[in-house]
Amino acid sequence: MNEFNKEVTVSQPWDMAGVDGLVAARALFGEAVDHLAPFQSLETELDGLPCAVLRLCDRNFRVTYPGPLDQRVAALNLSLWVKSLDWLGAVALPGEGWPAIAALATVRAPHRLTPLPLHRAVPAQVNSISVLIWHHPMGSRSGLELHLARHQIETFWALIQAFNHSSVSLTTAHT
Repeated sequence: MNEFNKEVTVSQPWDMAGVDGLVAARALFGEAVDHLAPFQSLETELDGLPCAVLRLCDRNFRVTYPGPLDQRVAALNLSLWVKSLDWLGAVALPGEGWPAIAALATVRAPHRLTPLPLHRAVPAQVNSISVLIWHHPMGSRSGLELHLARHQIETFWALIQAFNHSSVSLTTAHT
């Protein structure tokens, strides 16, 4: 039995929201964001860099982007805010990590854990830890991007490792 790799990569996602949140998302990522329902996502590029865009609600988006999204949004001169939240971390697992996560997580209606199709997310609880589970492509494979409070990452990994009964090596590869 392999353990989850404790040398995880934790990145910091961006949140973008406000009156002009949808206008900004359209300007940055294209008209396809209009077709996203809450908790649906798309993969795209911004200034030649890969990024993933998750719609949280009408004018609120979470973006995984390695560049300075705040500077890019400021140039649009719209009524919204964009922040890389210091307290929030994003941890990535390959798609093979889904059984352990699904077995430990609970959700409230109308959300469901299974099936969790590609380009979808679900807010969940793992014990008392709030986590957003986002299933989307990471490089050439599908993966799980888990958003949770940075101070809870150690506790979260302890729970997941205790459950891990598979022989699949679950390492992270998303920055």
